[in-house]
Amino acid sequence: MATTFTTPHTHHGLSSLLHPAPRAKKIAKPGTVATFVGDLLEDVQQTPLQAAEFAKHDMFREHINAMSISYFALIVLLVAASLPVLAYSVQYLVAY
Repeated sequence: MATTFTTPHTHHGLSSLLHPAPRAKKIAKPGTVATFVGDLLEDVQQTPLQAAEFAKHDMFREHINAMSISYFALIVLLVAASLPVLAYSVQYLVAY
C-alpha cells in the first residue's frame, strides 16, 4: 500500500535476514533548467480539458454569487412586504 511504511529493524537476528538493496546504476538526469523548460513547453502545448468560462471554480463562484443575490432580493422583498403591515399596526396602536 502507498500509505504504509517500514521501520528499520534494530534486532540483529532480523536484520541479518534482510538482503541489502542492489545499488541502482546512475542515470544522467537533466538539470533543473532543462526540466523547467521541458515542463513549460509541455504545459504550453497542452489544450485545456474544459473551456475557461465553464471551469469548476468559476461555476462555483457564479453559483455563490447567484445565491447571495437571490438571498438579498428575498430579504428586500420581505422588508418591502412588511412595511404595509407595520404601517397598519402603527396606525392601529396609535388609535388606541
